[in-house]
Parts: sequence; C-alpha cells; structure tokens
Amino acid sequence: MTKEELQKQVNRLLKEIVELNELNDKQDDRIKELKQQLKESKQNTYIHETNHLYCQDGEMYISFGDVGKNERWLVWNTDSLFKDLPFIINQVVKQNKKMQKMYLNNIKEELKEM
Repeated sequence: MTKEELQKQVNRLLKEIVELNELNDKQDDRIKELKQQLKESKQNTYIHETNHLYCQDGEMYISFGDVGKNERWLVWNTDSLFKDLPFIINQVVKQNKKMQKMYLNNIKEELKEM
C-alpha cells in the first residue's frame, strides 16, 4: 500500500469517526429530550374514573387506576378542598352541560339519518 493510499484510508477513517461522534451527539440530545418528556409526563395524571373515596384525619383519599398492583391514590387536604369547592363545582357543572349538549346533538343527528 502506498503512502498516498494509506493517507486516504486514514482520512476516510477520521471522517467516519467525526460522523459517528456527530451521530452519537444527536442520539444523546434525543435521549435528553425523551427523558425530559418522561419527567413531564410523570407530573400529570389523568383520572378517568375513581375506585374508592373516603375521608380520614382531615384528608380525602381517592383511589384510581387498576385495583391492586396499578392502583394509585390521590390524598387531598380537606381544608384546601373545601376552599376550592366553589370553583370545582362551577367548572364541573359547566363542562357537564357542554358534554350533555354535545351528546344530545349527536343523538339528534343520528335520528335524522334514520
């Protein structure tokens, strides 16, 4: 192998090393991004339906999720809950009216097609 060929091979290998490092940096950035998304997703919990509700020692306990292994609990201080109840009730009633109106409109549309 000539000195020129050897130099070309070294240059090609150096170029590949640079490309691999750039790819590795992109993967590291993607991993950081996914870790951040995971962290943010752990900060929010959607509760579709509750399993148990009870109060004890000034706290309300709300069970949700799959009963047993995946069951989770929300514990809410009743003093804080009491202060927030007017807003909670107002918003639940408004949202429920909006959803009931949507369901009724869907029923009416379906009946028109019959």
